[in-house]
Amino acid sequence: MIDFFNKYSPKRIGWQPYVYLLYLIFLFFQPMFDPDSKAWGFLVIGLLIAVFIPLYFWTGSQRGLKGLSGLVAICLLGVLGMTWNSGATVFFIYAAALAGVVTSFRRTVHILIGIEVLVVLISFFSPIPLPYRIWAYAPTFILVPMIGFLNVFEVEKSRSNAKLRMAQEELEHLATIAERERIARDLHDLLGHTLSMITLKSELAAKLIDKNPEKAKSEISEVERISRETLSEVRSAVTGYRQKGLMAEVANAKIALESAGVSFAFKGDPELLNALQESTLSLVLREAVTNVIRHAGATRCFAELKTDDKTLDFELSDNGIGFKGPMGNGLTGIRERIMLLGGRLELSNLQGTRLKISFPKETQASQLQARANLSLEAS
Repeated sequence: MIDFFNKYSPKRIGWQPYVYLLYLIFLFFQPMFDPDSKAWGFLVIGLLIAVFIPLYFWTGSQRGLKGLSGLVAICLLGVLGMTWNSGATVFFIYAAALAGVVTSFRRTVHILIGIEVLVVLISFFSPIPLPYRIWAYAPTFILVPMIGFLNVFEVEKSRSNAKLRMAQEELEHLATIAERERIARDLHDLLGHTLSMITLKSELAAKLIDKNPEKAKSEISEVERISRETLSEVRSAVTGYRQKGLMAEVANAKIALESAGVSFAFKGDPELLNALQESTLSLVLREAVTNVIRHAGATRCFAELKTDDKTLDFELSDNGIGFKGPMGNGLTGIRERIMLLGGRLELSNLQGTRLKISFPKETQASQLQARANLSLEAS
């Protein structure tokens, strides 16, 4: 019993399944308002609920044949309960709600049709006189397909989002591997031959230093020249890698959004950014795209990087439903990083969601100058 409560505790499965148990109150309506009801009726209700609750949680955690057997058991509780309590039709509604969770869409449709037929058949043999019988069964007949299909669409949406997240993670993983391989090839092509030349000329200078000092000096000068050229090439290559950081994230965002049915466009020049700004905006774009896919319900998304005399601005907007509540942990952490760079983050939900990040031009200039000074000192 302890293992059961640990497995299906609210911390693990959330509070929503527990909230739905409130509908079991319908079991008490008939014995409460029927003047001929007996005390044993409440005892039977307690037994039905005692059997149903563990069956309800177990069925919701199963898939395939096990899940289907749980649905059959819940419907049997409904059939048994209907022999004396019309409120037992609530078990059919629970079965309809769980059908989309435990099996596929097509099979769920068949199950819902089967439950509807079962409800109609039971209504013919019900001891409840007309027209009260209609009022007893009509709500169930309407709610079974309504709740069943609503739950099916929610489950399918969750499954699609899960597949999309997996695909996005896989794309990011493959992009990372490809980038590492590209960097490895570039560094090999850039440094392999040059370092071999430096080694050979250094060995030659060491041999000539006693026999021909002038020739040795010439070789050392050549080593210095090659080293400086190589240093300049490495810096250019590193700058190229940095500039591809945001654009690589833009490419990933376009793939992820368009896979979710959201068109995406980007306008701007990453060369306006320094390294810290670019890495931060890459994180912002990744977090924002995830939020658009999961929550926005948007069909269009647009990002732009622009500048004026005082600020450098990055804006991302969509035409979705906007956001509710405070920022999540992801954007809160990003806001702190932006503030450390002297920037600010604004978030609004007027006609969709609009995220704007601004960096002062002075901060950008001073950071670029500091990086230039470090490069000169390294030379």
